[in-house]
Amino acid sequence: MHLRPSPVRRPWAFALPAAILSFLAAAAFVPGASAQSVLPLDEVRAGMVGEGRTVFRGEEIETFGVEILGVLRNPFPGRSIILARLSGGPLEHTGVIQGMSGSPVTVDGRLVGAVAYAFPFSRDPICGITPFEEMVRFTEDRPGDRAGGGGSASGLSLRFSPAGIPTIHEAAASLAQGLGSRPKSATLPAWQSLAPTPIRTPLSVSGLDPALHGVLGPLFRQLGMELAPGGLSAGPTSTGGLPTTGLQSAGNGETPKRPVPGSPIGATLIGGDLVLMASGTVTHVDEATGEVYAFGHPFVGLGAVAIPMQEARVEASVASLANSFKISSAGETLGVWRQDRVSGIRGELGARAPLIPLSVTVRGSRGGRREYRMELVDHDLLTPVLAFSGLMSVFSQEERVSGPQTVNLSARIRVAGGRTLTLEDVFASGLGGSLEQASALVAAPVAFLLGNPLERIPVRELEVEADAREEARTASLTRAWIESSRIRPGESVTLHLATRDYRGAERTRTIAVPIPASAAGETLDLLVADRARATAADRTEGAGSPPARVEQIFRAIDQHRRQSRLYVRLLGTGRTAAVVGGAYLPSLPPSVRSVLSRDSSGGFTRSLSHSVLWEGQLDFDAAVTGTRRLTLEVESR
Repeated sequence: MHLRPSPVRRPWAFALPAAILSFLAAAAFVPGASAQSVLPLDEVRAGMVGEGRTVFRGEEIETFGVEILGVLRNPFPGRSIILARLSGGPLEHTGVIQGMSGSPVTVDGRLVGAVAYAFPFSRDPICGITPFEEMVRFTEDRPGDRAGGGGSASGLSLRFSPAGIPTIHEAAASLAQGLGSRPKSATLPAWQSLAPTPIRTPLSVSGLDPALHGVLGPLFRQLGMELAPGGLSAGPTSTGGLPTTGLQSAGNGETPKRPVPGSPIGATLIGGDLVLMASGTVTHVDEATGEVYAFGHPFVGLGAVAIPMQEARVEASVASLANSFKISSAGETLGVWRQDRVSGIRGELGARAPLIPLSVTVRGSRGGRREYRMELVDHDLLTPVLAFSGLMSVFSQEERVSGPQTVNLSARIRVAGGRTLTLEDVFASGLGGSLEQASALVAAPVAFLLGNPLERIPVRELEVEADAREEARTASLTRAWIESSRIRPGESVTLHLATRDYRGAERTRTIAVPIPASAAGETLDLLVADRARATAADRTEGAGSPPARVEQIFRAIDQHRRQSRLYVRLLGTGRTAAVVGGAYLPSLPPSVRSVLSRDSSGGFTRSLSHSVLWEGQLDFDAAVTGTRRLTLEVESR
């Protein structure tokens, strides 16, 4: 890459004096910044004195003193850290501040690198500087780079995706538990407090209920970010209240300020009625190419990305015994971050990132109807987390976060190719956190679509509607019976189901169960099951096998098991079924079973001791639990 600090050889170079040749070899001029060159790491010495640039408040870039203490070589494989003591401004009082990541450090006008590391609980403003030549080397584009993720189940997706595809509710429950109920302690182990640690990135939040900081804070802390108060540096537009930091619009029509070394800069994960913007400092801007370097350490470490680059303003710097931090506001979109690597992030001015629109309509328990619009970064790992965060922020804003509650949720997920997948269910506080589970029910299928092991299925749009009530609408199955004493093949029997609701009222529902003509003289099982028990039965019947086709993923999402349903299954225990490549095949003849048992193609095949002869369902306006099993003796012909 043209930014590497190497000399330009010319045919006449041999005629120049050795001192001039040495100067040319060391002074690698940065394109677009003719007065500035890079100081190679090999020339950095303890005792050198330089200066750094950052914004402590507002938009004015201030300088601070830098004294080089030494160089740590290979503290991480193939990398170095320059140790330095900072001085000036508020630094003696605050120490290294979250949001300083990327602050450029120069010695004699030559760029050394970016402030990027700190020592937790240090009493002195000592930092680690990432050499700029490493920022360039590690953030270069490589063949095969693809923004959006790896296109297979990996990273955070694996932590809340089960082995099989139909158990969306299990994934949702795991997601809600994993993301919303992590340990809240920020205490570091003793050994970690001694190591240079990437400066945590302040995640400026605008539009988030403070009650949710305890839920979402631990999640983003895992990704190297700390939630911090934030705002918008521009007002709402005239198009329905979407803030001008809506990531694809310029809002007020003014040309955004071009970033310069030392100015605050943001990487925006969510824009619109909720804004999540990670903020840091610009290290270098290449005027010739429009490339921007910042942070000096990973943002999240996602590799090739497409994250909006946002204008930022520092409202204040807050001193803290734990971590001093900057409070920032989001401005206009400037471009796109293209690389998120171990030594920093690199972006392109003027480009646009593909985003996923999320619209949420809430009809609250106190009446009224509110609409929210957001835009999410498109990435396998981040998008499910951001969808969960966006929905939680909306629901908690509209509804109370504690006490009895029920959420009726309906969602539509539009994917590439024009297909729309639907999700519906009822969540009650008596069966887990209603807000968390409702949010996770949307996020979990998104994770399946983007991170399944077959192929990445792009998500184009999310639409969510929710009705909330301040009562826990639950029901439990108390009895199941059949009145008829004679069960004839080829006819139907009436199944009666009695449920008791959350107020103690009993209700009886009926459903007709067809008896196959081929079941004459057989003993059949009739299973009545809630969502959890039906899901367990799915797994027994091979639904937990890996998907073999994309269509299976679509069908699993559309036909997900609901908490608001009771499922009725008629099982033939004397028959054999099989699962082949994820497809369920009931009542197989012996000849087919023999062929399948000899199949060596490598596909997933499992024989089952019973067959599902029929399945029906009953819908409720509450979250229903309970299971019953009946044995039916079918008459002979």
